[in-house]
Amino acid sequence: MSYIKAHRAGWRNAKHAGQWEATLATYAEPVIGKLPVQAINTALVMKVLEQPVEKDATLWTARPETASRLRGRMELILDWAKARGYRDGENPARWRGHLDKLLPMGPHL
Repeated sequence: MSYIKAHRAGWRNAKHAGQWEATLATYAEPVIGKLPVQAINTALVMKVLEQPVEKDATLWTARPETASRLRGRMELILDWAKARGYRDGENPARWRGHLDKLLPMGPHL
């Protein structure tokens, strides 16, 4: 992923990059796939965060720490994409003033 490649040198160790890659591959990629960043919208971000991971539980409710980190990573990637000119408009993964209106705040926030 271009964002990870662009920021890897500034991260404290290779494990950090691996965590980014693993989280995105496990939870975001199955939902978003290879869509261009311009196509990512709030509905897709919500689908990622609300995907079922346990019986009667979503990623957001069952694994709040992972979901919160994933949301933050998606927000950073989409902000980077906007700064690079790959997308326009508001960031659909932004918490304040956006997803905080759609998802319950948990102990992880």
